[in-house]
Amino acid sequence: MNGTNTYAITTATYQRRTLFTRMANAELMMETIFRYRDQARYALHGFVIMPDHIHLLMTPASGQTVERCAQCVKGGFSFAVRNQYGGEVWQPSFHGHRVRDAEDFRNQLAYIGLNPERRNLQDYRFVTQAA
Repeated sequence: MNGTNTYAITTATYQRRTLFTRMANAELMMETIFRYRDQARYALHGFVIMPDHIHLLMTPASGQTVERCAQCVKGGFSFAVRNQYGGEVWQPSFHGHRVRDAEDFRNQLAYIGLNPERRNLQDYRFVTQAA
């Protein structure tokens, strides 16, 4: 974990629509996150897919910006889901928090991991901490 290049990213669906309560959409989002990780766009430290938003903890690869990584995830999912869903998918921006140090990293990872519980979704299955 490089604190100067690691980010906690949150992005919400358009008008907070609950797109990810549909299993196929949640699985497609997870596939999208893993595809760009596997393409070495970023190191993935953890994520959660909530009904109407996602949280990612990532370190962009050399030559990648956090904005480009967020664009890949959002755009990749939007392109893939077009066959099943028409209309806007995402709010136009994302919230990015630059991780300051190891303690901040642990706090961000804990926040991501506890997000479903805070929303009374304890059995929500799309929580991952990718070491």
